[in-house]
Amino acid sequence: MAHPFRYFRKHQKAFMAVAVIIAMFVFVIGDYMVASIGQGGGQSPSEVITSWKGGRLTRMEIEVLTQRRYFLSQFLERLRLEGARRLMEEGGTPMMPSVPNFVFGEGMRPQDVQLGVVTTRILSEQAKKAGITISDEVINHFLKETSFRRVTDAEMISLLQGLRGGGDTRGLEEQLFSGLRELLLGNAYIDSYKDNVRNVLPEQRWEDWKRINDRISLEVATLPVTEFVSEVPDPSDADLLAFYEQYKDTIGHVPHPVLGTLLPSPDPGFKQPRRVRLSYLLGDVNAWGEKYRDSITEEEIADYYERNKRTQFVKTGSSPSAFDESLFDTDPATDEETPATDDPAEEPATDTSDETQEPPQVEPTEEIQTEVESDEEIPADETPAEEASENDGEQPAAPAEDESGSTRPAKKFQLTAFQENAETADEEEAANASTESEASDTETANAAESPAESDDEEDETEYEPLDSVRDTIRNRLATDKAVVELKKVMDRIYGSLQTEYNPYGFEVVSARSEKKEIPPPPATLTNLKERAAEVEITSEETVLLTQRELADTFVGKAIDAQTKSKYVTHAAFADLQLYEPMMAQDLDGNWYLVTKVEDVPESVPAFDEIRGEVLQAWKAREAAKLALEKAEELAAEAQKSGDILGTFFIGKQYDVTTTDLFSWLTFGTTPTEMQQGAKLGEAPPLEAVGPDFMTKAFELETGDVAALLNYDQTKAYVFRLDRRESTPEELRNLFLREANSWYGGQVMMMARWRNHERSVLDELIERVGVDVDKLEKFLRLDDEEQ
Repeated sequence: MAHPFRYFRKHQKAFMAVAVIIAMFVFVIGDYMVASIGQGGGQSPSEVITSWKGGRLTRMEIEVLTQRRYFLSQFLERLRLEGARRLMEEGGTPMMPSVPNFVFGEGMRPQDVQLGVVTTRILSEQAKKAGITISDEVINHFLKETSFRRVTDAEMISLLQGLRGGGDTRGLEEQLFSGLRELLLGNAYIDSYKDNVRNVLPEQRWEDWKRINDRISLEVATLPVTEFVSEVPDPSDADLLAFYEQYKDTIGHVPHPVLGTLLPSPDPGFKQPRRVRLSYLLGDVNAWGEKYRDSITEEEIADYYERNKRTQFVKTGSSPSAFDESLFDTDPATDEETPATDDPAEEPATDTSDETQEPPQVEPTEEIQTEVESDEEIPADETPAEEASENDGEQPAAPAEDESGSTRPAKKFQLTAFQENAETADEEEAANASTESEASDTETANAAESPAESDDEEDETEYEPLDSVRDTIRNRLATDKAVVELKKVMDRIYGSLQTEYNPYGFEVVSARSEKKEIPPPPATLTNLKERAAEVEITSEETVLLTQRELADTFVGKAIDAQTKSKYVTHAAFADLQLYEPMMAQDLDGNWYLVTKVEDVPESVPAFDEIRGEVLQAWKAREAAKLALEKAEELAAEAQKSGDILGTFFIGKQYDVTTTDLFSWLTFGTTPTEMQQGAKLGEAPPLEAVGPDFMTKAFELETGDVAALLNYDQTKAYVFRLDRRESTPEELRNLFLREANSWYGGQVMMMARWRNHERSVLDELIERVGVDVDKLEKFLRLDDEEQ
């Protein structure tokens, strides 16, 4: 029987999100009925979605909390960016603020946000019962630290006005403080359990280090499970029906996230997943650019070259690149949000990086950070001396001890950029300012006496000659023209489709509310091919695709052109209605005008309809058992013989291969992979080896032979230790040399904390009696209502 808290663990991203800079949704407290219509209508706002001992949340309350959570993430993200920009202008280097990070990570799904607000509410209630409080002073301090102490209170209000579009911000201030208070309470409560894992024993550090640095290779013989299917006898009808009942509500072939990587599922599944079919117009920028290439004149090319040679065509090594301050222009009233760039599949597996240049970001030192987690406690009894000095006494007084919101001794916040002696820094800054002022006055006077002198100076910078960059400029100008013209065409068609859809959408909503048959769409909403032919763009249509399949397509990875935050994949499986137009753009600048033309809900086929499929899956499961038995038999014989596997398997039907050197866990090889933390290692060329395989492989001594199925039970492996890269003595000496400076030490400790945190949350959910089943039903996308 599955663990009753499987859903909380499966969707732990709601409170363990990647802490990165990413703009989410502009907060608007909308009409709840709009959300209800988006989910199909007929839902009661007062319906209790989940309950626990002493608390409950209705549908409307969850929607309001979810909107507030989006607002908090949006505001804090902009506040942090603005502070980082100012710090960099002063010559500092932004490090992650030493306060909890409540900004959403990439690819955060609406269901994860909803689960997060439920979890936060439960944790904050437990914090209050434990006597923890969060005062307004603590919240103000949190905001100051988030902005790197570079944004004043008045400027924060301006940021709020930017989110609202101007006007009175009192309502948003209340939302800000109430939301942060709840998040900080939940953070303080879960953080109170952190002391149990703060101290890592030397033996644990040694084991952590070995899992990354101890590398081995294996001799392996592979027994494919398919070769044993013919030996499996047919099951009885009762056994086959029981097998169907066990897996009828499971969708097959959904990868399992295991220790930071995705492994193919070992379980069959007979439930048909929800699938959608999209029809869309594709505005290919490159194709349209070719149309305008011949229209670019030599005068345009020369003009572009002269205007941009100092920034784009400087010869390498000729002149240092200038610092472009525009990269940090994040004015909340004018900037456009940067779209998310990770895989929009439900369980993202690959990261799609935005290739456009973005402002330097404040990045975390580890991938996973819970929504209720912090590296430092909220200070209780005092305000850092550095902050008090910077604010010249304007910082509010620190809260009294009983208002601190923490039951443990307080710690000072201190950013890396503020480690220098404050008095020395002030003196140096004043001296530098005086010197710069005198130099500026001298330069001004000289400029007044000889205004033409600077113009006569020769430009010693060397540029790429025009002839060598002519084609590049021509292509760039053609692409620029294509972008402008293509957007005009797509906007015109989008406006026409939206005008046609509005009355039809109202008819659909009315039919649903009255429980009548949904009317067919007008021809003007289904004639995309004709519209495409009129303007010479491409019209395409997908087959029926699951969410994961759609996420692997170019159109699925395109991002809503209006919000800059929602993938086509997310919209198609969330709130996009049939024949409702959606304008999107991919990272290459191509435009997509998308409509959903078919939406097939998930379903469970009857046993008689898929009997053959059930029989095949049953036999595969039984064949895996036979393959493992045979592998264990061969392993025992090989160990008894004392031969290497290459010799033992001579004349037998199974080939033997030697793996590359591999470790139990790995940080990867790129800075991004290392930053994301340790993940399960691989043993090329073996496939889908899981943690059980790694455990057994690294326990092998010389001459030992073992047998095990791979993770998805498609192969049985017989394996023997080939060699170790380092001897135990060499490993010990290397560990002693770098134990205190090893990069992975902190990361591995954080992994221990996350495992401990999951256990704490599981125990809490059980103790307070959360109605998990009803909450899971609410969070799961109900295909019939979409």
